[in-house]
Amino acid sequence: MSLKIELLTSFVLKTQPTNNELLLLPVIELTPSNDNIPHISIVSISVEGQPPELATKIKSAYSQVMANPPIKVSAPQKLKQYNCELEEPLPTDVNCTLTVEIEYFDSDAQGNPNLSQPQQLKAKCHIISHSESSPPAPTAIPTKSPIVAPSSSPTAIPTKSPTVTPSSSPTVTPSSEGKHPGWLAIDFGTSNTTVTLFDPKVQVSPKNLPREQEMKLRKSLAEWLNNKPIDTKPGVVTQDWENEWKKLITEISRELPNINDTNQSNLGSQIFLGTDIKYLLEGIRLIEVGLYQRQEWFRRSASKALNRIYHEVFRVPPLEWQSLIPVELDEITKLSEIPSELEIESIESDSIKVIMGRRAKQNRLDAIAQNQDITGKFHHSPKRYLGQPSSRLINVNLDGNSKEIKAEELVQSAFRYLIQSTSEYCARNSDRLSEGRFNNAVITYPTIAPPRVRQEIKELVEKLGIKNVEMAYDEAVSVAIFFLWREFGGDLNVGIESLKTRCRRYGDQWTQNILVLDIGGGTTDLALIDFTLEEIEVFKGDEDRGSGGRYYKLTPQLLGSSGHLHLGGEQITLNIFRLLKVAIADCLLTAVQAGNIESDILRNQLDGLDEKFLNNNHEFESGNLLAFVDKDNPETDATYKDALDTANKVLPTRWKNANSSAPQQVFYTLWEYAEEAKKSVLTKGKTDEFVEPTFVLEGQKITELLASTNLELQGDGVNNLSVSLTLSQLEKAAKPVIKEAVGIAKGLVESGLSRQEKSQNSDKKEQLDWLILSGKTCGLYLVEEELYQEFNKSQSERFIWNSEKITFVPEYTKLATSAGACYAQNLRQFIFDPKESKPLLRKGANQLYIDVKNLLYFLPCSFTLRTIDGNLTIFKAGEQLYQLDAKESVARVRSEQPDGKLYGAQLTIVIYRKDFEDKEEQLWGSYDAQELQKNLEMTEKEFNSKIKVEFEIDQELNIKLFFCQGKPHYLISNSDNISSLNAADVTKISPLISEGRVMCNIAVNVIESSIAMKTDAHTLVFDKEKDYSQHQEVFQYDGDNNSPEIGIISQPLPPVPLSGEYSFYFQSPDPNTDKWELIGKFKLETKTEYPCNYYVSLDSKGILRLHEGTVPYWKSNNWECLKQEGYVFEDELQYQPNKIEEKKNPFSGIH
Repeated sequence: MSLKIELLTSFVLKTQPTNNELLLLPVIELTPSNDNIPHISIVSISVEGQPPELATKIKSAYSQVMANPPIKVSAPQKLKQYNCELEEPLPTDVNCTLTVEIEYFDSDAQGNPNLSQPQQLKAKCHIISHSESSPPAPTAIPTKSPIVAPSSSPTAIPTKSPTVTPSSSPTVTPSSEGKHPGWLAIDFGTSNTTVTLFDPKVQVSPKNLPREQEMKLRKSLAEWLNNKPIDTKPGVVTQDWENEWKKLITEISRELPNINDTNQSNLGSQIFLGTDIKYLLEGIRLIEVGLYQRQEWFRRSASKALNRIYHEVFRVPPLEWQSLIPVELDEITKLSEIPSELEIESIESDSIKVIMGRRAKQNRLDAIAQNQDITGKFHHSPKRYLGQPSSRLINVNLDGNSKEIKAEELVQSAFRYLIQSTSEYCARNSDRLSEGRFNNAVITYPTIAPPRVRQEIKELVEKLGIKNVEMAYDEAVSVAIFFLWREFGGDLNVGIESLKTRCRRYGDQWTQNILVLDIGGGTTDLALIDFTLEEIEVFKGDEDRGSGGRYYKLTPQLLGSSGHLHLGGEQITLNIFRLLKVAIADCLLTAVQAGNIESDILRNQLDGLDEKFLNNNHEFESGNLLAFVDKDNPETDATYKDALDTANKVLPTRWKNANSSAPQQVFYTLWEYAEEAKKSVLTKGKTDEFVEPTFVLEGQKITELLASTNLELQGDGVNNLSVSLTLSQLEKAAKPVIKEAVGIAKGLVESGLSRQEKSQNSDKKEQLDWLILSGKTCGLYLVEEELYQEFNKSQSERFIWNSEKITFVPEYTKLATSAGACYAQNLRQFIFDPKESKPLLRKGANQLYIDVKNLLYFLPCSFTLRTIDGNLTIFKAGEQLYQLDAKESVARVRSEQPDGKLYGAQLTIVIYRKDFEDKEEQLWGSYDAQELQKNLEMTEKEFNSKIKVEFEIDQELNIKLFFCQGKPHYLISNSDNISSLNAADVTKISPLISEGRVMCNIAVNVIESSIAMKTDAHTLVFDKEKDYSQHQEVFQYDGDNNSPEIGIISQPLPPVPLSGEYSFYFQSPDPNTDKWELIGKFKLETKTEYPCNYYVSLDSKGILRLHEGTVPYWKSNNWECLKQEGYVFEDELQYQPNKIEEKKNPFSGIH
């Protein structure tokens, strides 16, 4: 029997966890055998029992299938279900029987259905309602995708009951169980999406091998023992290998119970899969003992293979040890990674209802196959809409209704679906996961995404009820954190020592420079990070250290980041798509010219060809059209567009504004072929020096492709049609994208490491120590080949090529981003004092603290201001950020000219992002100050001379502008609770400031420095010898009765002493003494989240004030304040929309 119905024999009926009006029903899966591929003609569903009304409703929720021709089922398929809505509470006396009956045909020798011998199949499921004595409902059987007519079978007719409403996408609603105690991290990618959950309810004993590592160990050992690999050894023949394997297996089998050694092909599976941990460990022990008695050459080979397995196992990140769970976003396939494709299911309510993933993709293929109007219904990459103008509208046709929706609504509906899918996953696994409403979320974003995109994401997710949306981690940084964590393998005692061996040591510190290159489906993200590992001394003097555990601190510093918003795997696929499309058109025109096929339409196209595509005899020859596309950088040739236009006349795929669905169907079918060519050929590369890998599109697929265009071919040559794309042709299509991405990587490395050398005043050349490749596109062999070309063959001094220094792990190409962000947030939330770790350290356990927040303390790139003479740098990459206001948990820095003055205000202010010297600068934002000039009723000349501007940037790269007429004034506010000392009273000097000079020296930490026997180590805050005339400021005070005062602001104070207080002293102006006397002390009560500089101000009345952060400007967000000199007007940079050129969007409908 070639087909099996997977259906539970009994099922306890219940409603969905988040919607009491929707029933959960048994899943029906049809599974083909490996012997024969079945073709299904009829799927009949019947439900009988009590109550009869409910039985009828359950039946209507399943799709009945009548297919002619029969549907080919080559992989497990889920029978399509629709929502089953309750109109009243679920009865307690449900007793029904669901019956599935199928008629199908086996395949004949040619793979076609054998219609002469129909086969019958039947399965039943007993459905009852839930009661307190009932056992919990069994888990639905894992299935693949809905069984509906595939795109190649447009005549198949799934029958849909009119009483069934379309399944709606989840909505985020508050749970009656309160809030979830953890958070979720979402990586919403252009092509694929993952979500990782932090749930404190998940607790795993560190005494056991982590579940993820155990699964990897079992699988790897089973494969090794099942395959019994043979190495090539001089003088050793295959029979010798087989004899040694047989002896080893015999010895293992003799010692282990329940082993069937007669079937040695699956001995590994018997020992390592489905057994308990003791059996697993015993199997490993017996292998090691058995190897001791084998031949030396066999033992060496086996030991090498086992060491590789163990090495790979301990590199598997123990997610559950950190309470991190990859969310199974696809309930059917149990996969945590889903395609980002989105389908709109309902537009009737206020919120758009959508589904995402493989279901959406399959439904698109089905709809196109049935010639349905799907305008605006399916969106292959909704992430592309982020940051686009708010006026962008998308027209959607759904069930006869038409509606225009905003692009931002579509993106928000995708986040809603992902959040609700996570909630439902928690509900399905409530025995081990917490339930409740999510209040906290971490969202990753493209490294080079402008603030407009980040702000939009944050606002859209907050509107879904998520109170705390963290946007601290871009995609490249998240990947770096994940792989850094992976290095420890879950065991800090071994992992830290292992990491040290791969680092460069400087005294008591170990350091590495890491580059992350993440080439995804739609974007490329890069981050250059330096991390330093150091041991922190926790114990004092002779304090008991017990077994000597060590406390380590790992500090990562972002040296630079870069990327490209429209550079990734989909651009490669688009290039191959164009190449394949032109190749097919070339093939068809050649066949018509040669008389091998007949077609009036193609003959007309042939007769109308431009002369450039014909030979000297005015005839078309094979390759005449393809030659203009099949070359390096074809876009630079003006004829390239003509070749694409000609190919589209032969094979129409431009579906934008098309009158039928045919071009869209051909586009997506051809797109899948292009994806197949990319993966099948470019992933492997050339494995045989004599045979070039080739992708072949046979004649049958070409004729199927043309069928939807109503292009009929006749002639004997129809079956002989074939299009081939060789490895070299596909390389030419892929290389421009990869070369550009690697070029960005090389530029970032050179720029970032050079900057690091300057900051350290070092003559030693900094090197790249570790290259991390992420994103599915990095699986193409061309990526590593191009990296080798750039970093090795070019004799780069920055990176010495070594495969051990390059990390690419296919299974984590997507999960790494969300898992890394989730882990980083975990580290930030659970910081503890090193002293609290003493009990663990005394037991001999090493402890590690990763200072994740340090990644936010430095600017990843430079920013420039456009001027007439070129761009002027206002912020430099690597510049440190500080918390300028103790009340706001934001790290920022302000622009500063060498002379300390503000910039002159321009009528049009334009700011660019600059990643490194040779990279094209990215327009970041602009500000139209002309409106400001007109409101102030100033001439342009007046505005330029009187109004000054200063810029401020924060950790999320948001830029503020501070406008001021003249020199800005500062605000001394009573509401800020500023600590102050009356220095005039203590010193008996009045006034303390006279004619631009301070009348006595004022210093900090004088006595403290003397105690440390460093009598000159105190910091002079105000120097009586210095002329402060050019540095005097105007202080404004709260209230109407306080008039402005002249004052001086100090430079940043030295670090806060261990005592937590600053002591200020004055030196007598008497020239006969140098005695220092105490003015007073400031106790610091506030702890800031980010590094914070402290300043003191001294006004003409002699009041000394301590400021946590900078002294705030006297400012307003009303432009009218500029009419008063010294008043600062604060405004934000106007960011540019993320406009995508249609030609760079593969799914714009113009290709």
